[in-house]
Amino acid sequence: MTKDVVEEYTWTILKKQLQKFKISNQAMYSIIENVKEQLYSIIANWNDIEFRDTLLVIGSEEGTFYDTDNKLIANMVVVAIRNSLLEGVSSKSYQAYGSMYYLKDASIKIITNEAIQYFSKLNLEEIASTIHLEHDFYRDLLAKYPVAYKALFELSKCNEKDLEHEYCEFRDLEVYELVELDNIQSNEKMKTNYESGIDENFNDSLLNFLKDIQEKKSEIFYTDCFKMLTRNIEKLLRVIEFILTHNAMYITGNYLMTKNYVARRKNLIRASHTGDDELFYNKLESLGEVSKRYCDILENLKEFIN
Repeated sequence: MTKDVVEEYTWTILKKQLQKFKISNQAMYSIIENVKEQLYSIIANWNDIEFRDTLLVIGSEEGTFYDTDNKLIANMVVVAIRNSLLEGVSSKSYQAYGSMYYLKDASIKIITNEAIQYFSKLNLEEIASTIHLEHDFYRDLLAKYPVAYKALFELSKCNEKDLEHEYCEFRDLEVYELVELDNIQSNEKMKTNYESGIDENFNDSLLNFLKDIQEKKSEIFYTDCFKMLTRNIEKLLRVIEFILTHNAMYITGNYLMTKNYVARRKNLIRASHTGDDELFYNKLESLGEVSKRYCDILENLKEFIN
């Protein structure tokens, strides 16, 4: 009988780490339950390569740069563990997540690297066949946002040799609206917001950029990388669904998505830690590794920012 690796990891490794870093029981148990749900879902679908790769492309701008040859596992750890309630206790709003202590960046790196080491030793193809879920978190979630799901699926098919392709859009495209746009409190766009990356809420800065897309004042939405928008996967899917169904494009320094076209950078550039560091500008300067269409858009974006 195959051991339950998710239970083993969360209760014998992750729990001990969180206790060592003085995370309170309330926050710790919430994190463990969240990580378990996400790990079970990814591993259960591990042999569905198309679905797995669609999901893992979300973590690729970060997972690619961990010190491991197993990039799939690194991407999985980013998506299922790093992009979890773990983010809540590593943000300035850590107390709102039930913790009296802040989880430092160095501690996050330890958790992430040890998770990569643990899961890299396992045969997930074999383990996947032993997991049977009543509730499949990621599959159920992606089904709610079909346009975003399709775009990420197409994006996951791009590689270092095939940087771009067009694809057939939905015939009966249903425009996805955000109810949050009806409750914008200010016209701020450039205000610095100190909030958890896992927060499901939309601040006014984000909403005003999305409002411009809704009103056809803009057709481009740019973030340095997916995590710079959010680590909350449903929030990310909602934003992508909104942008693409409003005939706009979502661009990062590594990826481009529209409702019928996707592209990627040949060699991904490391995700920035903040929106104004050197890596952020390198992505707008290093245009030789992207397609002509992607390059033209980044050139225009660079002029706008400058």
